[in-house]
Amino acid sequence: MQELSGRFKVAIAAVIGITVAGLSITITTSINVDVDVTPPEVREGWAGPEAVEQAQEIVGAMPAFRIEGIKRDNERANVRLWTFAKEVNGGEHLPNVAQQVGDCVSWGAANAVNYLAAVQIARDFQHSEFHAAFPPYIYGTSRVQVGGGRLGGGDGSVGAWAAEAVRVYGVLAADYDGVPEYSGVLARKWGRRGPPDHFIDYAQQFPVKTVAKVRSADDVRDAICNGYPVTIASNWGGKMQPNVIDGRLVNKRAGRWNHQMCVIGYDGKTGKEPYWYILNSWGRNAHGTPPDDAPPGGFWVREDDIDYIVRQGDSFAFSGFEGFPAQELDFRIVGDNHED
Repeated sequence: MQELSGRFKVAIAAVIGITVAGLSITITTSINVDVDVTPPEVREGWAGPEAVEQAQEIVGAMPAFRIEGIKRDNERANVRLWTFAKEVNGGEHLPNVAQQVGDCVSWGAANAVNYLAAVQIARDFQHSEFHAAFPPYIYGTSRVQVGGGRLGGGDGSVGAWAAEAVRVYGVLAADYDGVPEYSGVLARKWGRRGPPDHFIDYAQQFPVKTVAKVRSADDVRDAICNGYPVTIASNWGGKMQPNVIDGRLVNKRAGRWNHQMCVIGYDGKTGKEPYWYILNSWGRNAHGTPPDDAPPGGFWVREDDIDYIVRQGDSFAFSGFEGFPAQELDFRIVGDNHED
């Protein structure tokens, strides 16, 4: 995968064939990158508490968060969902693309879908292909189909709307035929009008089966330890350049970001205290170079930070993605049906 640095425009595209425990998997990714680090004026995009209140009917219809089956003590666990992503992506981290407008809610949800899909493929050996989710589709369906256009022409969405959007309207693969390259202009267009109908018809085949509101740091920990990424939307703001503590980038609350991100890691084992890993969508260089194995573009936080975020009522665990089935390849050689 090409190293990303500086301000540039390049299409990331890869077709990787690998074998995991005897299962052949093909990964195809394609997305356009325009900026290295998201400019400050377009870094936010969470619509805030009033919009969250408008989503309470949707949230109330969601199942309560709980882990079914065998209960484990996760306090001392060390679960990093990017290990699964690297397993299905040729040993490389998934690209961290910088958002171009205030469409962070869609990027947090798309990242959650991507890591959920990777976990299912790598851990459960599902015979399916990894295709990156297309954030403008989630942005459009969250704002228009779910949110009813109530936010008007400005940027922004709600975590609950995005969670409901991927459940009801599914996930559009970024490399599906006719899907345009990501841009802020496109995100805003679909955010005002909704995605084209033919994309909705296709994407509804690939929903996230279950989304559930998380209410505490313990809920987030238990979700991660069972392979379920968590979207977090709130006004929590941190430092752009976190400190290195316990061999990792550790951030803390230091201002306000009306913003959605995604939790994809928990470590209660290797440090002096438990940490949760947050993946941001401002580009791989936004927060410095991780000294550990974490994906670029994110940081670890402590329990009180996660609790502060989820107490604002707009954070959701994703589980059970109806992933993209592996294609039945036709290996016939052209011309093999000629007459002798």
